[in-house]
Amino acid sequence: MKLWGDLRGSRSKNGRAGRFSAGLVAHLVGFGAGSIQAQEAAAPPANPVLLETITVQAPAQRPAPRTTAARSRPAGRVAGSALPIPRGEIPNNPAPFEAQRERFLRRPGAEAVVSVTQQDPGNQANIREALEQTPGVYVTDKGENGQGTISMRGSDSSQTGPRSGRGVRAFIDGVPLGRIESGNTPSIFDLKAVDYIEVYRGANSLRYGALATGGAINLVSKTGLTAPGAAISGAFGSYGNLQGQLEYGGAKDNFDYYLQTNAYHNKGYEYFSQNDTKRFSGNVGWRPNDIVDSRTYVAIGSNKQELPTSIPLNQLPIYRRSGYDPGNTSFPYNLRADFDYARIVNKTLFRLGSTSIEISPYYIATAFDHLPSPRAGIVDVAWKDHGVSFRMEQKGEIAGKPLELVAGYRPTYETARYRDFQWVPGSSGNQKAALVYNDAFTSWLHESYAEAALEVLPRVHLFTGLQAFWTNRTLKDEYSGPVIAGGLFGPGSSTGRRNYDREFEAVNPKFGANWEYLSNHFLYGNISRSTEVPNSGDIFSLLGIEQTVNGFSNPNVQLALTDRLRMQKAWTTEVGVRGGWDRFNYDVTLYHMQLRDEILSQCALGLIPLSRLTPGQRAQVNGQYSCGLSGSQAAFNADRTIHDGIETAFRTRPFVDVFNPGDHVFLNAVYNFNHFRFDNDALFGSSTLPVIPKHQAFGELGYRHPSGFYVSGNIRYIGERYTTFDNSGGNAFVVPAYALYGAKLGWKAPDNSLTLWFEARNLTDVAYVGDFTPSLRAADIAAGTPSVYPGTGRAFYAGFTKRFY
Repeated sequence: MKLWGDLRGSRSKNGRAGRFSAGLVAHLVGFGAGSIQAQEAAAPPANPVLLETITVQAPAQRPAPRTTAARSRPAGRVAGSALPIPRGEIPNNPAPFEAQRERFLRRPGAEAVVSVTQQDPGNQANIREALEQTPGVYVTDKGENGQGTISMRGSDSSQTGPRSGRGVRAFIDGVPLGRIESGNTPSIFDLKAVDYIEVYRGANSLRYGALATGGAINLVSKTGLTAPGAAISGAFGSYGNLQGQLEYGGAKDNFDYYLQTNAYHNKGYEYFSQNDTKRFSGNVGWRPNDIVDSRTYVAIGSNKQELPTSIPLNQLPIYRRSGYDPGNTSFPYNLRADFDYARIVNKTLFRLGSTSIEISPYYIATAFDHLPSPRAGIVDVAWKDHGVSFRMEQKGEIAGKPLELVAGYRPTYETARYRDFQWVPGSSGNQKAALVYNDAFTSWLHESYAEAALEVLPRVHLFTGLQAFWTNRTLKDEYSGPVIAGGLFGPGSSTGRRNYDREFEAVNPKFGANWEYLSNHFLYGNISRSTEVPNSGDIFSLLGIEQTVNGFSNPNVQLALTDRLRMQKAWTTEVGVRGGWDRFNYDVTLYHMQLRDEILSQCALGLIPLSRLTPGQRAQVNGQYSCGLSGSQAAFNADRTIHDGIETAFRTRPFVDVFNPGDHVFLNAVYNFNHFRFDNDALFGSSTLPVIPKHQAFGELGYRHPSGFYVSGNIRYIGERYTTFDNSGGNAFVVPAYALYGAKLGWKAPDNSLTLWFEARNLTDVAYVGDFTPSLRAADIAAGTPSVYPGTGRAFYAGFTKRFY
């Protein structure tokens, strides 16, 4: 048995120390990549690509299915290189996981690439489970569904209102996934069709993330080259969990193709939290020659999600499964958040010597059917996004130094129709009655970016870049019906004053460096600016509050909330180190972010001066905007805030050849320290920001046998969280810390033809808080305790995948 003492590896035959064994490069950046055994290392390329490029040299592809002819690849030339490409190594589009992993290692910021297909399999019902071993990422726990929201570096993690994941932009295959003027829409994520995920923390990606403070994620789809053959997968588990997937991929001549369909059903842990999802997606690649590489993607899906009630924090153990509705204001009604979507994208890449040009037109349509509460009515929203992405990459030299340049431009136009209906009495909120809101929303977003990487010294690269954008937000009240009073069955009709027209623009620079101070050990740093613009959900919710309150014609209360909502700005400085040896790999990042006008979410009641309203008016707004209801949140600006943090990840194999040659014990750990606070704010002083815990950790210890057997135990720890912005209320308004224990057991056939797995979660059945809506101050909560959403109790899952080649 080999122990810790030889972690640094041994000297190779040619005398060079520190030669890596198979699994090293996989862990230097891909900390969430899962199985060490599944990750096969390749030697670092002689001419590594540094920017967010497409023309990377691909490693040898996985074997094609036996029933399908291998894709023809005549010899060509790597862009920017005078050397011919061997047959089978023409650069792929999209780049394979192994190539992206190598590129991320040499970037100047906190970035990671996470393999979904190479992770040890499990329930994987949402993106939280795919990214839980990725440093710097926090995903709220909304049960066994896709409702949890991604937060990076303190970006607003609220999900229950119109926020849609503020602060983290989502893309799939390089094009926006969800609404352009929002953060991300988790209901659209389909991890079953994803090969790997690129994670950009902070403004590290000019292409994706400079318009979001937290960062960006890019989901890269499976193709016929990365997922050849046919496969059938199934899983079942606690609380009615059922999953199934069929997929088929292959290649013939100059074409490759991939199709998949999957379904997911879960009755939910808490009462009335059932989820039903059905999805289909596919893509076809076409490469007629060495110059043109084109791929077309299509996807459709439907997500039906029931909305459970929040429960009092001080009664969490009692009501965490049954829900809490003493006033009978939720249980009799079909509270829901249902999404349907369709997407089509084409990406065509032209390789012209040392220059590559990519053109990607895209279209996405989504429909949202939402009953957040009976008094809010049925919200019916339809979005359509149309856009095209232009991107150019150039390799060359300046003063004899290797230089890479990337530039792009992406115009997108969004149209949306916001309609609100009262519902028919006796229909439990299912049947629409009178139309009361009819708003037209439009938005243009023009984004451009450029980045350069220059090797100024051997192993030392400087990076500089710039992103600029212009966008507008136009909301027009087009309601022309009769005056309708509000009440239990929905809000009153619009008064015609729900109008908004604003423009925003900014220029965001970035400067960074990466130094490979030892072979495969890197020191990096950067300074960057980022901005965020109020989204349509912010505007829509604030206009609704204004209309309700101003509609009282109370001379003591006239709100102008939308006029005061400003664009968020931030400067971020970060430094970090990453790298490793044969059996120990690390990634440590420290960052400091200074923000102005940070856009935060709070319970809408905190924006309404309740004391100035009459008793009847107070009763109406308390019913419509109760903090425990989905959709009760509203946006506001803080003056100055500071986000400081440390993001760490370690992966190691402390013992190898334990019982048999090739087996090993593995130990993985992720720890995030988050210190997010107001900066001498007039209202909140230096209070800690709510929602995000100060301490967050994940650890996993396991054993892996070369036959494919593996077993592991894990712990997930989330520290205390404030529920109020001014940190008032004492311990009664602090969500307690918790630790969840889990285990995995499985077997993967050496040829990957069969996989069997079992997973257990929350083994000690801890009653914990998964998510909640923050309030300005404890005094705003009449119940004397905050409303929270419980996390899932003890659960067990099992599944399989059978592949046919």
